[in-house]
Amino acid sequence: MKPQTDADACPAARGSADSQAGGSARPAIRSAARAALRERFGFDAFRPGQERLIEGVLQGRDTLGVLPTGGGKTLCYQLPAFMLDGLILVVSPLISLMQDQVDRARRLGLRAASLTSQDPRPAQRRTESAISQGALDLLFCSPERLEAARLRRRLAASPVSLITIDEAHCISEWGHEFRPAFRRIRRVRPIVKAPVLAVTATATPAVRDDIVQVLGMTDPVRVVTSFDRPNIRWLVDRRPAGAERIRAMVQIIRRAPAECAQRALIVYAPTRRLVVNVRRALASHGVIGDAYHAALPKDERQAVQQRFMSGESNVVVATCAFGMGIDRGDVWAVFHYAFPGSLESYYQEAGRAGRDGAASMALGFVHPGDWKVPESFLERSCPPPKEVLRLLNKLGSGRMRARGNSPVALVGPGSANVPHLRWLMRSGALELHPELAGWVENWPDGEAEGPPRIRRGPLLELTGDEPDLGPLLSARGQALARLRAMQRYCKGRRCRRVALLRYLGETPDRRSCGSCDRCEHRGRPGF
Repeated sequence: MKPQTDADACPAARGSADSQAGGSARPAIRSAARAALRERFGFDAFRPGQERLIEGVLQGRDTLGVLPTGGGKTLCYQLPAFMLDGLILVVSPLISLMQDQVDRARRLGLRAASLTSQDPRPAQRRTESAISQGALDLLFCSPERLEAARLRRRLAASPVSLITIDEAHCISEWGHEFRPAFRRIRRVRPIVKAPVLAVTATATPAVRDDIVQVLGMTDPVRVVTSFDRPNIRWLVDRRPAGAERIRAMVQIIRRAPAECAQRALIVYAPTRRLVVNVRRALASHGVIGDAYHAALPKDERQAVQQRFMSGESNVVVATCAFGMGIDRGDVWAVFHYAFPGSLESYYQEAGRAGRDGAASMALGFVHPGDWKVPESFLERSCPPPKEVLRLLNKLGSGRMRARGNSPVALVGPGSANVPHLRWLMRSGALELHPELAGWVENWPDGEAEGPPRIRRGPLLELTGDEPDLGPLLSARGQALARLRAMQRYCKGRRCRRVALLRYLGETPDRRSCGSCDRCEHRGRPGF
């Protein structure tokens, strides 16, 4: 049992029938939550949206929360963990972040653990025993791990009070970081009978509706806070790639207020090669920083992230792999050497600036030639249907085979076949060995070093079914629409802030922010 507190003593907060009583229980729940906030976290007030989300959770209702980057989504399941009996399951997209999440929860006094494929077998067994014994408050796992029958049996036999989906936009095929395993989370709900809390920082109205539908949420509480970040200046610069962009960034850094030298800077570049080149070019001008991308060894990626989070390093040049879980408040600027393929991605990455409320900047460079990179990403992730059918025909004719039990011939380093195999699996025309199927579904995610070696069983089998490529056509259309919206933002002649807010489904309270490059005409970007 957890130590008794006033918050724990509230019957409504412990999931009793009173918690379903609606308005009559809400004052007691609200009072208990505020008491827990003070006693457990040392805060006097909730951030916008947090209290209503937590209230919905404590009432036992399905709840969807869209809170800004740095808006305190984690607290929305940490605080209920002190107040609810039973385990809170947290489904998180990145294994590399789970240990940090576990460590933070433990520092608060919660009994937390993660269950991942990277854990040693004895550690996995200890965690599984703790689940069965009711010795955990929080369990973190990936959506792929949640599909394991062994874990599902443990959860079905244990009291689970809440299923939390972190980065819930990954559920939606309309979203910018879709992961198929997230859509299958719904299958666990008949086994683990608990309400769902889905949280994310970035979700358009279509994505929000899709999350609710896919998770099978019943009359959910929806909390969508404002996407507006008034302390960020949104700037677009049209100079071509190369030395001009480097000089512009260096000039801004040198002209920035003195206090920015002690704050952080993130520079995003779309490819690994550009990350290395941009970091080297900045260093030649005295701007020293780390490089981060998914091809770096795992321990090196962790070291870069740790140096940045601790303040030992203040500058990181990175691909989008440097993303989820980066929770440093004093980032004074986010530069995009080139824009990503969607406004959602841009907003999420640029939104890492100014979480401390201080004046900050989001600057992106654009030139017509830049769009070749996101267009090539689109073609690789959603290949033309005729190319997918061509691979299917090769497999059917026997002209393409794996080497023994190794899938390297099909999905080796740099292979262009992985997205094609993924869509053939989804179409019903192809079945892959379960281990390989899991790897293909999540490639590339920066976690896996390479395709698994299959020890027994066939690598792949053709089902003989006619492939249904309708979902592929839909995904291509959605990805292209996101790219076109990103391009319109860059070309637009009106307020950048207003354009962002309208795209994200929010009605701005004014037509001009007075601080973006479209609303101010002061020449070159800067403070």
